[in-house]
Amino acid sequence: MSRILLALTGLLTTIALAAGCGSDGSSSSGAASLAPAGSLVYGEATLNPDDDQKASIDALIEKFPGEGSAGDRIRGLLEEAFSGSETGLSFAEDIEPWLGDEAGFFVSRITPAGSGSAVLLVAAEDEGKAQDALEKAAKGKGKVASYKDHGYYAFTGDGAAGVVDGWVVLGNTGGFKAAVDTAEGGKPIEDDERYTKTLEDAPEERLGFVYFNTPAFVDQLQKAGPGAALGPFGDLFKDPVVATLNANEHGVRLEATLPESLRSAFPILSEGSDLAGELPADSWIALAQPDLGKSIDQFVGMFADAAGGRGVLAQQLKAATGLDLDRDVIAWMGDWSLFVRGTSIAELNGALIIETSDEAASGRFIDAIAGLARKTVGPDENVRPLELDGGGEGVTLHTAQVPEPIHLLQRDGKVVLAYGDAAAEDALGPAEKLADSAGYKDAQEALGGDYDLSFYLAFQPIFSLVESLGVGDDEGWQKAKPYLEPLGALVAGARKDGDKLRSAFGITVK
Repeated sequence: MSRILLALTGLLTTIALAAGCGSDGSSSSGAASLAPAGSLVYGEATLNPDDDQKASIDALIEKFPGEGSAGDRIRGLLEEAFSGSETGLSFAEDIEPWLGDEAGFFVSRITPAGSGSAVLLVAAEDEGKAQDALEKAAKGKGKVASYKDHGYYAFTGDGAAGVVDGWVVLGNTGGFKAAVDTAEGGKPIEDDERYTKTLEDAPEERLGFVYFNTPAFVDQLQKAGPGAALGPFGDLFKDPVVATLNANEHGVRLEATLPESLRSAFPILSEGSDLAGELPADSWIALAQPDLGKSIDQFVGMFADAAGGRGVLAQQLKAATGLDLDRDVIAWMGDWSLFVRGTSIAELNGALIIETSDEAASGRFIDAIAGLARKTVGPDENVRPLELDGGGEGVTLHTAQVPEPIHLLQRDGKVVLAYGDAAAEDALGPAEKLADSAGYKDAQEALGGDYDLSFYLAFQPIFSLVESLGVGDDEGWQKAKPYLEPLGALVAGARKDGDKLRSAFGITVK
């Protein structure tokens, strides 16, 4: 695709992504009338938010450098971007006069060569002005062409741009023709039962959404060649997924109702746990999940065939460690959590905590790991009986490679693998908990308040860690820092919604 079309597509995509904020909860927009049924990916957003959504977005934008509302800032950035692009267009003069309230995109197919059919769709309130803008951008760079009586501009590199039934269509030739075919009587995605059924599970309040037709994608990928390597893992993607975007004054979130096929493969997306809130308050990474044994069992089942079968895996583990896969590893492992903290390399520490339902079995596991460690330690390393206040069953590894000891222990119904004395002690009962911190509470609010968090990543301690490495005076870092400082945390969580499980990612803004 030519550079001129790439520039125009990129700029209009920026409009859709930056300004797309608002939905009335309907199952489709006008863009869905041009996307072919069976499309691999389809997404849409409105460009004219309602008052509540505008207020939330403005509240977030005001926390970043700059002046004016979100719309004013976006308009200024777009004007600057268009003026510096190869399109020769002005946003105020050539784009805004025809720009409608909706945008969408679709990918309808892929090919063995890695290309396919894909376009961006932007609503045009005035087709004549939209056509004038395309003509100006294509002047001297695109050739006039026609398909089924729909004129368009063809660019070097298989690019195409035209107006179809009130929509500016930008993409490759295959994608443009697919949009025309749909407009001329082809079945649109809004009449696709798989699409409409999947969209029924999406939250009605949303800024926009993306539909992933994963079974069709895997089918085309396998026919194209590279997908053959997926083998049995193709079954993980047998159900389509819709991800929706929303915002409140605390941040933005991406939500999806995960089918069982994906939930079993990616447990961190499918279930949260209140154990995350029990971790130390100064954790900047916190993970928590229920039933680690169940997750390991699922992964063993997934990979067993590739390794010769579950029995072979069990025999190999037995030969190497003396452990029984089911009795000594999987059966005793319950809910688990993990944390990392520290704002300099010297201060870094953390721990993995696993609840045990059978201390005899988990004790055998610890003994086996300790035995392996003793066989593999170097001349400047040693494995000793546990050296930790409060006691417990386990071992401590000292090595010149790291300044803090590494503890593997069992105490109070928990198995802990910790780096550092303080981390080991706080893993068993911190004085201050993450659930009581302002950042964690904001993260819960950003996800809607009713999600159990499975992942929490606080940005500010990471920024301090980066600066401790000596990059604080770097010019690029100083330019980026004012835009990074308002960020609070990246979080993930899950909640039950009837018989379905909804997962969410969020970014908080302080």
